[in-house]
Amino acid sequence: MSVVVRLLGPLVVAGGVVRSFLYGMTGQSRYAAYVAHERAAHPDREPLDEREFWRSVYREQERDPGSRCC
Repeated sequence: MSVVVRLLGPLVVAGGVVRSFLYGMTGQSRYAAYVAHERAAHPDREPLDEREFWRSVYREQERDPGSRCC
Protein backbone atom coordinates (compact mmCIF):
# COMPACT_ATOMS: atom_id res chain seq x y z
CA MET A 1 0.00 0.00 0.00
CA SER A 2 1.44 3.35 -0.97
CA VAL A 3 2.07 6.15 1.50
CA VAL A 4 -0.48 8.37 -0.26
CA VAL A 5 -3.25 5.79 0.11
CA ARG A 6 -2.40 5.25 3.78
CA LEU A 7 -2.55 9.00 4.43
CA LEU A 8 -5.66 9.72 2.38
CA GLY A 9 -7.73 6.86 3.78
CA PRO A 10 -8.27 8.38 7.24
CA LEU A 11 -8.85 11.82 5.70
CA VAL A 12 -11.59 10.45 3.46
CA VAL A 13 -13.22 8.74 6.43
CA ALA A 14 -12.96 11.90 8.54
CA GLY A 15 -14.45 13.95 5.70
CA GLY A 16 -17.39 11.57 5.51
CA VAL A 17 -17.96 11.82 9.24
CA VAL A 18 -17.88 15.63 9.14
CA ARG A 19 -20.24 15.70 6.15
CA SER A 20 -22.67 13.33 7.86
CA PHE A 21 -22.58 15.39 11.06
CA LEU A 22 -23.25 18.66 9.23
CA TYR A 23 -25.98 17.04 7.13
CA GLY A 24 -27.78 15.95 10.29
CA MET A 25 -27.14 19.17 12.16
CA THR A 26 -28.65 21.35 9.44
CA GLY A 27 -31.75 19.17 9.15
CA GLN A 28 -31.00 17.97 5.63
CA SER A 29 -31.31 14.35 6.75
CA ARG A 30 -35.00 14.94 7.54
CA TYR A 31 -36.03 14.39 3.92
CA ALA A 32 -34.14 11.09 3.68
CA ALA A 33 -35.77 9.94 6.94
CA TYR A 34 -39.19 10.99 5.62
CA VAL A 35 -38.73 9.04 2.37
CA ALA A 36 -37.54 5.95 4.26
CA HIS A 37 -40.57 6.14 6.56
CA GLU A 38 -43.02 6.67 3.69
CA ARG A 39 -41.63 3.72 1.74
CA ALA A 40 -41.75 1.44 4.79
CA ALA A 41 -45.09 2.54 6.25
CA HIS A 42 -46.97 3.50 3.08
CA PRO A 43 -45.54 1.55 0.12
CA ASP A 44 -48.64 2.26 -1.97
CA ARG A 45 -48.19 6.04 -1.68
CA GLU A 46 -45.64 8.11 -3.60
CA PRO A 47 -43.59 10.31 -1.21
CA LEU A 48 -43.48 14.05 -1.75
CA ASP A 49 -40.55 15.30 -3.78
CA GLU A 50 -37.93 17.21 -1.80
CA ARG A 51 -39.24 20.65 -2.72
CA GLU A 52 -42.80 19.78 -1.66
CA PHE A 53 -41.52 18.15 1.52
CA TRP A 54 -39.74 21.33 2.61
CA ARG A 55 -42.74 23.48 1.65
CA SER A 56 -44.86 21.27 3.88
CA VAL A 57 -42.36 21.52 6.75
CA TYR A 58 -42.19 25.33 6.51
CA ARG A 59 -45.99 25.62 6.20
CA GLU A 60 -46.39 23.57 9.37
CA GLN A 61 -43.79 25.69 11.19
CA GLU A 62 -45.67 28.85 10.25
CA ARG A 63 -48.97 27.32 11.35
CA ASP A 64 -47.63 26.06 14.69
CA PRO A 65 -44.28 27.60 15.69
CA GLY A 66 -44.00 25.46 18.85
CA SER A 67 -40.81 26.15 20.77
CA ARG A 68 -39.13 28.03 17.93
CA CYS A 69 -37.42 31.20 19.10
CA CYS A 70 -38.36 33.49 16.19
